[in-house]
Amino acid sequence: MKTRKLVLIIADVILLAVGIIQGVLALKDGAKYFRFSEEPDEYTIVTPAETIHLVLEDGKWYLNSQKYPVADSTVEDFTEAVRYIRALDKVGTLNDNTSVKYELAEGRKISVEVKKAGKVLRTLEIGKETTSSSQGYVTIDGGKDIYLASGNLRFTFDKTIDVLRDKYIWEFDKNDLTSAMITDADGNIWTVTKMGSGDDIAWNLSGEGTEGIDFDTSKVANWFNTLNVMTATTWYSDDTKLENLVGTLVAKAKIGYGFKAVTIEIYKVDTDSGENYYAASSETPYIFGLPAYQANKFTKSPAEFAK
Repeated sequence: MKTRKLVLIIADVILLAVGIIQGVLALKDGAKYFRFSEEPDEYTIVTPAETIHLVLEDGKWYLNSQKYPVADSTVEDFTEAVRYIRALDKVGTLNDNTSVKYELAEGRKISVEVKKAGKVLRTLEIGKETTSSSQGYVTIDGGKDIYLASGNLRFTFDKTIDVLRDKYIWEFDKNDLTSAMITDADGNIWTVTKMGSGDDIAWNLSGEGTEGIDFDTSKVANWFNTLNVMTATTWYSDDTKLENLVGTLVAKAKIGYGFKAVTIEIYKVDTDSGENYYAASSETPYIFGLPAYQANKFTKSPAEFAK
């Protein structure tokens, strides 16, 4: 018998043995499994605090009637949690007493409905978690049986609208960056322009504060390449207006990438606990808070890039 054929036969035998062992272990497991394979396009999550509605439109996820963007990774976590549920044990049947005991009563439970093209793929009523936080009590697909399920479903779905909203204001390939025009708190404007690509890049700095400076191009490049990402820490209420906020303008910026541009205005508020920053951008109609390190990227002066 040829060696290659013998190797294939041995491999098949090993795979068969593994399959048999897995099957036997599953039988001994005693757990009940709830599975579906479809890709959801809609979630309705009702927590004790609020109702959350997520819909997939044109390949992107949006939240509630305001259509706040939601990160794909967030919804992927939801799908992973509901697509395959391992119910370790049945602990009771839903009634007035057990609903209180397992926190499956109104005002305590979290309800989840998952759909695909209008078809309900999964419903969950999520109660309390165990002391280890690695398991929790649920009812599944409208049933009255209460299960102890593997994983922390409550932690996964007990989210607020603010937490679920995508915190990325913009994000694009740093190689697409072409220019940055910075206006400081005094109204002075200076500009950095990148010319060329790959290993053949030249930098031009012009405007207030750039005269007579011998620039370190590596410092310029390191800073410039951080401008492709802007993230928020939190969102202000939808009706918040800049003119109604107390803060000092510390910088404006216009970032060019490809044939497009984004803009941002950054404000600072001094509080007893330190400095807080908020901003307005061309990329969102909403005011947002931002971390100090993001704000500080735009408060640089040309002198900081000198050799």
